[in-house]
Amino acid sequence: MNAYFDIRNGHIAIIEADTPEPGWIKLTSKQSRLAARYRLDEDGKVIDAFPGKTDEEVLAAIAEQQAAQAQPTASAPRVLTKLQFMNRFTTEELAAVYTAAKTNVLIEVFLDKLKLAQEVNLDDPQTVGGLQALAAAGLLSESRVQEVLA
Repeated sequence: MNAYFDIRNGHIAIIEADTPEPGWIKLTSKQSRLAARYRLDEDGKVIDAFPGKTDEEVLAAIAEQQAAQAQPTASAPRVLTKLQFMNRFTTEELAAVYTAAKTNVLIEVFLDKLKLAQEVNLDDPQTVGGLQALAAAGLLSESRVQEVLA
């Protein structure tokens, strides 16, 4: 039984068979049986993408590449205009917040900061803290806070 590169689908697979099929290329006795180490060049020839490395080193390098690709990228900040942010609340919720601000200085401070802000970043700890203060005052439920922040 011999080992062959199967390159018919633009990918490389290693096949063991007695008789090759069209599109198969016989491996030499010195070539690795690890298909992941090979790639096709622009001419469709099989080349070793990791020359001089052992199969174990190749597998470690591939694992590192995959881990780097799996790392979440920092997402762009979720920024709204003040109007977009205010539109996330119902009129009744806003009326309750403004009414409460007349007697609760922390709510008044949150609204004053909102007025002064150029924009509202939904990931900013001050935004989250302000919404949590509204929930603590009984003006929003925790689920409603999460909806506003979504």
